[in-house]
Amino acid sequence: MRFRSLFATAAASATLACSGSGFDPAPSTDVRGNGSTKGSDTTITTGPQSPPQLPPVVSSFALSGTVFGVEPGADTTRQAPLPNVSVTVVKIMTVQGDTLRPSVTVATTTTDAQGAYRLENLTPAYYRIDFGAPAGSPYIDSARGIGPARETEIQVNVALARKP
Repeated sequence: MRFRSLFATAAASATLACSGSGFDPAPSTDVRGNGSTKGSDTTITTGPQSPPQLPPVVSSFALSGTVFGVEPGADTTRQAPLPNVSVTVVKIMTVQGDTLRPSVTVATTTTDAQGAYRLENLTPAYYRIDFGAPAGSPYIDSARGIGPARETEIQVNVALARKP
């Protein structure tokens, strides 16, 4: 009996709340009046907008960066520059998006004692950059991709994860 009474009271409250007793589902626009004034649900839309114009593709660019190795431990933000990493730039698509089969290796270098590398006079295209960990190191190889360069200097930094 007690359960029926509780249920009836809850149902009556819900009906009363939704029957025009001041319940307004619109969000409040009244900050000072603690929400006593309600807003409307009107949406303002604008016409189509032009996408931003991309700068033109450059005729050649330089690629540089630093390769780091993640230090031992749970804190993956602890990283140190990693020397002797092989950096290979592989052209995988033309600027127009035509896939190259097979892909073409266009440049290779090795990071210096500070983990830095630099390659110059690369032509615009879609590239995969392969980072090969030094032989016998506790690190895993990695790769990144870049699209046609729209700046003359492109920087790609990478941190090689440790082997499990």
